[in-house]
Amino acid sequence: MVLIVLLLAAAILCPASGSGIPGVIITWGGDGDGAGEFSGPYGIAVDDGVECIYIVDESNQRVQVFDKNGTFLAMWGEPGYDAGGEFNHPTGVAVAPTGTVYVVDNYNHRVQAFDRNGAFLHLWGSYGTGEGEFNLPADIAIDAAGNVYVTDLNNCRVQKFSPDGTFISAWGSEGSGPGEFMNPEGIAAGPDGSIYVADTRNNRTQKFDSSGTFLLEWGRTGSRGGEFHYPIDIAADADGNVYVTDWGNNRVQVFDASGRFLFAWGSEGTEPGQFNGPTGIAVDSAGNVYVTEWAANRVQKFSGPIPPVPTTAAPTTTPAAPLACAGLAGVAAAMLLRAWKGLE
Repeated sequence: MVLIVLLLAAAILCPASGSGIPGVIITWGGDGDGAGEFSGPYGIAVDDGVECIYIVDESNQRVQVFDKNGTFLAMWGEPGYDAGGEFNHPTGVAVAPTGTVYVVDNYNHRVQAFDRNGAFLHLWGSYGTGEGEFNLPADIAIDAAGNVYVTDLNNCRVQKFSPDGTFISAWGSEGSGPGEFMNPEGIAAGPDGSIYVADTRNNRTQKFDSSGTFLLEWGRTGSRGGEFHYPIDIAADADGNVYVTDWGNNRVQVFDASGRFLFAWGSEGTEPGQFNGPTGIAVDSAGNVYVTEWAANRVQKFSGPIPPVPTTAAPTTTPAAPLACAGLAGVAAAMLLRAWKGLE
């Protein structure tokens, strides 16, 4: 256990690039289980159709809904293992063009679908390695046609489904070559239909077409621009720019659709514009960027477009990933991280 705590510490305290950045519009949240409070906020999705934000509140086993100013609107979910609407450490969320809200139920190895009001619609998935089965699904994305893409973290693959959960295809296997993964987490669909995957333990981003054909990759271990220390989530804006939460470097990095580094912002801390364990990221139709902070139990909203911030930190060496599930998703990781923070 001591070794795992030390590895967690290395991931959290490594050098980060950038400094404070203008453009913070609002922050909200706090540690707790009340309305608008969080215990490990993870995935986030914007529903521009009704001007609201869905946030997966992982350790509180629920989804919370806010308007774009951070005002609490609703929440649904409770701990459980069987019934629809019950969660066991949910980690990802996405909204379809029809308004259906899909939630990745990580420890239950399934995906659940709801309407915008939180009414349960259907679910699919179970533990395993077969078609439509999962071993800790981490994140979810929806393309313009409504197809559903899920990162299957411990199976080191991506699975593609129809809107009703019917299996279409899968790609990927364990490794570091093109099209291979080491615990992929975040996934996003670009405006041209391209699929971007945060290949977390390989410290890179990979790009595919909608059929899973490998297109390109970028990134390596480090803290300079274009380098990563456990990329967790990924989002694409209407112009095709790609945003990645760089967990261990406590920053967000931005790239164009060809993987060219554009800029980064953030450093370790709790002030506006700083990050303490950035996890989920989403971009609305106006270009505003929303980031959840798993360790800080808050959300930050940034105005877009965001001006570049130079990166100056020296490269770092990434240790082995501390846990094999969802880049610190889950109660065991939460307990270890909080124990470490209590020793500071």
